[in-house]
Amino acid sequence: MIEKLAPLVIGDVEIKNPIVQGAMGIRVSTAPLVSAVANAGGAGTIASVALGFGSKENETNFLKASTDALEYEIHEVRKNSNGVFGVNIMVALSNYEDLVRTAAKEKVDYIVSGAGLPLKLPEYVDDPSIKILPIVSSARAADLIAKTWHKRYNRLPDGIVVEGPRAGGHLGFKTEEIENAEPDALETITA
Repeated sequence: MIEKLAPLVIGDVEIKNPIVQGAMGIRVSTAPLVSAVANAGGAGTIASVALGFGSKENETNFLKASTDALEYEIHEVRKNSNGVFGVNIMVALSNYEDLVRTAAKEKVDYIVSGAGLPLKLPEYVDDPSIKILPIVSSARAADLIAKTWHKRYNRLPDGIVVEGPRAGGHLGFKTEEIENAEPDALETITA
């Protein structure tokens, strides 16, 4: 018999089916996928990287093309879903601040941020109703982010995404750590 999973609650945001769709970049995690996940009771996540790629405007103004494309995807999700959704924005992006401010202006439910330490994320998200979730690969990184956010912005993460060496994406591990990862590597990160 399959037990029903309890909802995932992050502050005042409730994800009925505790599944958060990871962001897959370069136009994979866009409005159609994110809306479908949100409509199924999970949390859909728009990947902000390269959303403006291929547009005519991208050829002359990459920054505007990126923020316009992010706004478009957010509006499309809202048009096609009333579920929970957010945006994943990598710190490593050259237009990180612009994308975070765009997502915050559009009042997404949450912003997930990794591929670097998102030490300034709260500076760009004034609205406490928008949940901010750093992605970390170590307890040390989580501690540094929490202490920095508390000291500079009097804010703590609303949740933390912990990625081990077997996760996909942009990891904070050396090649040999990934290749030699033990099955319980995630548990040792949080110990």
